[in-house]
Amino acid sequence: MTRYVDQVIGENHGDIDFQFFGGLFKRFDVDVVHLLDAAQVLRKGRTGAQRRAAAHALVATLAEHRIALVQTVLPVAGYALDRRDESHRILDRATTVFITLDETTVTPDPGRTTVIPHVHYRDRFLGFPVTTQVPGRLLCLSRTGLSRAAAGPLKVFSVMDTPGVSLRVVGDADPDLDELIPRAVRRNPDSVSAAVEHLSDAELVRELSAAELVMLPGINTFADLTALFMALSLDRPVVVPRSTTASLLADQVGPGWVTCLPGPVTAELLDATIRTVREQVRTPRPDLDGRDPETVAEQYATVFHRAAERVRTDGQAVLAGEDTLPDTLLGHLLGHQETPSRHPGSLPSGAWTFLSSDRDSSA
Repeated sequence: MTRYVDQVIGENHGDIDFQFFGGLFKRFDVDVVHLLDAAQVLRKGRTGAQRRAAAHALVATLAEHRIALVQTVLPVAGYALDRRDESHRILDRATTVFITLDETTVTPDPGRTTVIPHVHYRDRFLGFPVTTQVPGRLLCLSRTGLSRAAAGPLKVFSVMDTPGVSLRVVGDADPDLDELIPRAVRRNPDSVSAAVEHLSDAELVRELSAAELVMLPGINTFADLTALFMALSLDRPVVVPRSTTASLLADQVGPGWVTCLPGPVTAELLDATIRTVREQVRTPRPDLDGRDPETVAEQYATVFHRAAERVRTDGQAVLAGEDTLPDTLLGHLLGHQETPSRHPGSLPSGAWTFLSSDRDSSA
C-alpha cells in the first residue's frame, strides 16, 4: 500500500512548518506528497529568499523521510513565468513525476510527465437537489476571481438584443464587482441578480442546473477546471475565453458543449454566442469518457506507487501516493474541519489533506 498526502488548493493557510509536517509524514509512513498547486505552498506573497527557503525546506523534509514528490502542472499562461522563479526550479528538480491534465500542457521534463484527465462529477452529485432550467439564463460563475467571468457581461447586458435573457452572477466576493453588480441590478432589476458569497457544492448544483448557459472566466486555476467539469457533468453548455486547453476540451466533449470566445466580451458577441449555442446540434450529454473518478483514481494510484518505488530503489527525494491518513487528522491540527474526497481531482477545499484507502495501489 502506498500512502500519500495531497495538497488541495486553498488560501489563507499561513506559513507551513515543514518540520511539523515531516513528523506527520514519518508517523504515518507517507510515501508520496502530491502538489496540486506549488504556488500555494511557496506563498507568492513571500520574498524571493523566503520562497527559496520554503522550497529548500520542503525538499529537505522529503529527502529526510525518503518521500517522493509529484506535481500537477496546470494549463495556465503564468506557468513559464513561475518556472523562472528559483523556488519553483528547486521543487521541479526534486519532482519524480509531473502530472498534466491534457496533452498540450508544458512541463520541465516530458520524460517525467504523465497525462491524467480531470474527473467528471456525475456520480458525485447524484441525489443533489437540482433546479428546473430557466430559459435564457446566463450564469457567470467563479470561486476565484469572479470579475474575470462577470465584469464583461455586467457592463454590456443592458444593450444586448437577445429577448428573454437574464444574467445571474455567482461566486466568491470580488472587490472589482462592488460597483458593477449594483449598477447592473439598478438598470435591469428584473433580469440581473447575484449571489456573491462562498456557495456550497449543493448550492452550486442548484445554480448550475438552473442555467441555460454557463460563462466561466477561463482555465487559469484548478478551481476554474472544477467549475467547468461541474457544469458539463450537469449537462450545461459552457462558454470560456479561447485557449489551447479550452479548444482541446471543446473537441473532446463534443460539438456545442464548450464554446470558446474569440475576444473581449461585447453585447454583439454575447448575442451571437447565445444564438450559436442554441442552434448547435449537440449530443444528449457531453462526452466525458475516460474521466470516471474511479478510473482516474486508479491512474493516480499507479503513478504514486511507481514514484514511491523509484525513491525507495533509487534514493531520489520526491513524493506520490494513493492512500493516506485519517480524513480529519490534519483538519483538526490546522483548524480546518472539512472531510476530503478520496480521490485526486476532487472539488478543491482546504490546505493540506491526508487521504486514505484500503485499495492496494501496487497494480
